Amino acid sequence: MDPEDGTEVTVIRVQGDFEAQLLVAPFRANNIPARTHGEAIGRVFGLTLDGLGEVAILVPSAHAESARALLAAADRGQLAATAEERAGGEQTDSDPDRDTDIEGRR
Repeated sequence: MDPEDGTEVTVIRVQGDFEAQLLVAPFRANNIPARTHGEAIGRVFGLTLDGLGEVAILVPSAHAESARALLAAADRGQLAATAEERAGGEQTDSDPDRDTDIEGRR
Protein backbone atom coordinates (compact mmCIF):
# COMPACT_ATOMS: atom_id res chain seq x y z
CA MET A 1 0.00 0.00 0.00
CA ASP A 2 1.25 3.45 -0.82
CA PRO A 3 -0.41 5.91 1.57
CA GLU A 4 -0.91 9.33 0.08
CA ASP A 5 0.56 11.23 3.03
CA GLY A 6 2.96 8.51 4.17
CA THR A 7 1.15 7.56 7.38
CA GLU A 8 -1.15 4.71 8.22
CA VAL A 9 -3.53 4.35 11.12
CA THR A 10 -5.01 1.31 12.79
CA VAL A 11 -8.78 1.39 12.45
CA ILE A 12 -9.50 -1.88 14.26
CA ARG A 13 -7.77 -4.84 15.87
CA VAL A 14 -9.25 -8.32 15.58
CA GLN A 15 -8.38 -11.85 16.62
CA GLY A 16 -6.98 -13.90 13.77
CA ASP A 17 -6.16 -13.46 10.13
CA PHE A 18 -9.47 -14.93 8.95
CA GLU A 19 -11.51 -12.22 10.70
CA ALA A 20 -9.07 -9.57 9.48
CA GLN A 21 -9.49 -10.64 5.85
CA LEU A 22 -13.28 -10.48 6.24
CA LEU A 23 -12.90 -6.80 7.14
CA VAL A 24 -10.21 -5.89 4.61
CA ALA A 25 -12.34 -7.05 1.67
CA PRO A 26 -15.16 -4.48 2.13
CA PHE A 27 -12.59 -1.72 2.62
CA ARG A 28 -10.96 -2.56 -0.68
CA ALA A 29 -14.37 -2.94 -2.37
CA ASN A 30 -15.10 0.64 -1.28
CA ASN A 31 -11.78 1.95 -2.63
CA ILE A 32 -10.18 2.16 0.81
CA PRO A 33 -6.64 0.77 0.65
CA ALA A 34 -6.14 -1.56 3.59
CA ARG A 35 -3.59 -4.04 4.86
CA THR A 36 -3.17 -6.29 7.87
CA HIS A 37 -0.34 -6.44 10.36
CA GLY A 38 0.12 -9.05 13.05
CA GLU A 39 2.57 -11.39 14.69
CA ALA A 40 3.66 -14.21 12.41
CA ILE A 41 3.32 -16.83 15.14
CA GLY A 42 -0.43 -16.29 15.28
CA ARG A 43 -0.75 -16.89 11.55
CA VAL A 44 1.63 -19.87 11.45
CA PHE A 45 0.18 -21.73 14.42
CA GLY A 46 -3.35 -20.29 14.38
CA LEU A 47 -2.95 -18.90 17.89
CA THR A 48 -5.47 -16.40 19.19
CA LEU A 49 -4.48 -16.46 22.85
CA ASP A 50 -3.47 -13.39 24.87
CA GLY A 51 -3.00 -11.19 21.83
CA LEU A 52 -0.76 -13.60 19.91
CA GLY A 53 -3.29 -13.83 17.10
CA GLU A 54 -4.19 -10.15 17.15
CA VAL A 55 -4.21 -8.54 13.73
CA ALA A 56 -4.35 -4.80 13.13
CA ILE A 57 -6.06 -3.42 10.05
CA LEU A 58 -4.30 -0.35 8.76
CA VAL A 59 -5.44 2.24 6.24
CA PRO A 60 -3.83 5.46 5.02
CA SER A 61 -4.71 8.27 7.43
CA ALA A 62 -6.54 10.07 4.61
CA HIS A 63 -9.01 7.13 4.49
CA ALA A 64 -9.37 6.53 8.24
CA GLU A 65 -12.67 8.39 8.61
CA SER A 66 -14.24 6.50 5.70
CA ALA A 67 -12.99 3.18 7.06
CA ARG A 68 -14.42 3.89 10.51
CA ALA A 69 -17.74 4.92 8.97
CA LEU A 70 -17.83 1.63 7.05
CA LEU A 71 -17.14 -0.30 10.27
CA ALA A 72 -19.93 1.61 12.04
CA ALA A 73 -22.36 0.81 9.20
CA ALA A 74 -21.42 -2.87 9.48
CA ASP A 75 -22.05 -2.77 13.24
CA ARG A 76 -25.52 -1.33 12.57
CA GLY A 77 -26.21 -4.08 10.03
CA GLN A 78 -26.39 -1.64 7.15
CA LEU A 79 -24.03 -3.48 4.83
CA ALA A 80 -26.05 -5.96 2.85
CA ALA A 81 -25.66 -7.63 -0.50
CA THR A 82 -28.45 -8.84 -2.72
CA ALA A 83 -28.50 -12.48 -3.78
CA GLU A 84 -27.37 -11.50 -7.28
CA GLU A 85 -24.51 -9.39 -5.95
CA ARG A 86 -23.36 -12.35 -3.88
CA ALA A 87 -23.57 -14.55 -6.97
CA GLY A 88 -21.70 -11.99 -9.05
CA GLY A 89 -24.52 -11.36 -11.55
CA GLU A 90 -26.85 -8.54 -12.33
CA GLN A 91 -30.14 -8.22 -10.53
CA THR A 92 -33.48 -7.80 -12.28
CA ASP A 93 -36.60 -6.12 -10.91
CA SER A 94 -38.43 -9.46 -10.97
CA ASP A 95 -35.78 -11.09 -8.75
CA PRO A 96 -37.54 -12.53 -5.64
CA ASP A 97 -34.29 -12.26 -3.65
CA ARG A 98 -34.01 -8.53 -4.23
CA ASP A 99 -32.75 -6.49 -1.28
CA THR A 100 -31.91 -9.41 0.96
CA ASP A 101 -28.96 -9.32 3.29
CA ILE A 102 -26.22 -11.92 3.54
CA GLU A 103 -28.47 -14.20 5.57
CA GLY A 104 -31.36 -13.90 3.09
CA ARG A 105 -33.52 -11.51 5.13
CA ARG A 106 -35.44 -8.67 3.50
